[in-house]
Amino acid sequence: MVDVDVSTLHAPHCWLTTTGRVTARRHTAELRFVPADGGVFLLSGSGGLRQWCLDLEAEEQAVVRIGEHRFQARAAEVADPVVRAAALELFHDKYDVSDDRRQSWDDEANVYRLVFLREVQV
Repeated sequence: MVDVDVSTLHAPHCWLTTTGRVTARRHTAELRFVPADGGVFLLSGSGGLRQWCLDLEAEEQAVVRIGEHRFQARAAEVADPVVRAAALELFHDKYDVSDDRRQSWDDEANVYRLVFLREVQV
């Protein structure tokens, strides 16, 4: 795991680059994130139907950019309900979501943990 500067983790968004499961082209999405031990949590409010989610399901490797830092990462959907609930609470706190979105996230969102393997120099 990589040590990440705490100030980096306070950025409002990150950029996730995945490899398309069908096209093999690289795709980048701007996403909300919260810190996780050794990486970040990402959330898909659409229940995992976004392209980046499907790409992560097909290939667990991705690149996460936060500010000027880029990290090679390994991803996995969070299955543990306790970890998922804790991650969702971090999202609620960081992004101060409305009550209606909070409920839909709690009920339907997919949460992914990305562990940073190494920083990538560009």
